[in-house]
Amino acid sequence: MSRLVLASALLAALTVFFAFAGQAQEAWISLKGANKARILSATESVDAGKRRQLVASFVLSEPGVVADHVRVIEIADQLFGRVVLVPADQKGFKRVLINLLAGEGSSADGAVQKFEGFTYVRRSNGVWLRQAGPEPWKVAQDPKWVPLQAQLVQLSTGAVYVDFIGEIFAPAGSTKALGIEMRSSTPATNIPGKYAEIRELWTRLAYDKLKTDGFDFVHIDNFTEPQRGRFHVRQRVYLDIRRPEGGDWPELPGTAPLEGAKEPLVAGTIFEDDSTRFALAAVGSAGDVRSRSEAMGGATVGVAERELPRGLPMVASDYLKPAQ
Repeated sequence: MSRLVLASALLAALTVFFAFAGQAQEAWISLKGANKARILSATESVDAGKRRQLVASFVLSEPGVVADHVRVIEIADQLFGRVVLVPADQKGFKRVLINLLAGEGSSADGAVQKFEGFTYVRRSNGVWLRQAGPEPWKVAQDPKWVPLQAQLVQLSTGAVYVDFIGEIFAPAGSTKALGIEMRSSTPATNIPGKYAEIRELWTRLAYDKLKTDGFDFVHIDNFTEPQRGRFHVRQRVYLDIRRPEGGDWPELPGTAPLEGAKEPLVAGTIFEDDSTRFALAAVGSAGDVRSRSEAMGGATVGVAERELPRGLPMVASDYLKPAQ
């Protein structure tokens, strides 16, 4: 059944991670479809079994969607993957409860909020899975996750695999974004080596086709280990490239601005919109260990958790030119 929470008791019993500012009232996060979400609270608690967990509560712009059992599960998955996953993983949580506000009322004891809750648990292999709930419709996530078919691309430094290429949510200031996930045996700690691979793959992209198709932002992730599940935090080096309005794609420098970094880059989520950044701060975003550089003029190097794709993945050959 849904969770009923006394608002006054909630504040007294849980350790609050983040003090919310007044402007957060309109900090809406865009989701797939027409819906949006706003974070209400992010707290550390213990579940009925006395296990430490992170509780992140959200309200939807269309609260009635919570009654749609199929859509509400997908919305919970989106919010977990886009906002909560990385900071929860980095802060050592092994359990997360995503609460979606279903209704509000009052009682003799004070205000009452009714939530639909969805629990996610981290397994020993680093993969998080949504757990079955007490209601029959709250089904568990299938652990037999199958990744997309990787496409082998031969670079001058060796073979890399392109696991994903497709449209992703565009950050603020951009209209259409392309996301690329690649991986190689180069360690994530070897930032210059990872960047060199990204740069060579970038030279193989069909810039004119990207421009014709309306893309003005490209995000490239370079991993070392393969993805073992839908919700899996991995280290990677990334490159963000912006095309100015009406202009051409920038030329990338030969070496990475982050060359010489001493520490491994830690995966983190980077979103440009204020509402998602606010939500990340609420759940303890790892921004203090994120490494970024704006020195490239149109491109940014660092680390990021990939945003969920907007549409279906594309075939890499659609935008990759054959090797010369």
